[in-house]
Amino acid sequence: MPANTIPIYPASPNTSGVYIQTADTNIKAPLTNGMVLATGGTNGTRVDAIKIRALGSNVASVLRIYWNDGQGTAEVNFILIHEVALAASTAQTAAITGVDTVLLPINYANDGNGVLPPALKSREKIYVSLGTTVASGYSVTFMGGDY
Repeated sequence: MPANTIPIYPASPNTSGVYIQTADTNIKAPLTNGMVLATGGTNGTRVDAIKIRALGSNVASVLRIYWNDGQGTAEVNFILIHEVALAASTAQTAAITGVDTVLLPINYANDGNGVLPPALKSREKIYVSLGTTVASGYSVTFMGGDY
């Protein structure tokens, strides 16, 4: 018999964001300049999307997204789950500076964007890091909900 016989929905929003500019060259784990983007709530957290936005002029880089098991910050506690190529961007005053990149947990459009875990257990985390230090940085936003 299944544990849940009726759908459950998040009880409260879980949104957060980080400003990231400095590279972390360790590809296995973001131990130097990686940033915690989201932490699983007491009863878990649904992952809806992550949005990445250039904040001005930047050289090309890569944004790395890691899952952390919530048990520590040693290299063994991380798994690299996705990398996003970030094109060079130029600051604009009368136009859009760059195009938002939105990552989803489910591949709705069958275009390869279903790359995130659908949920986080309590204390599990999503970390982000950059492959190259950039001039203006990026805004990275997490959108989800706590059960």
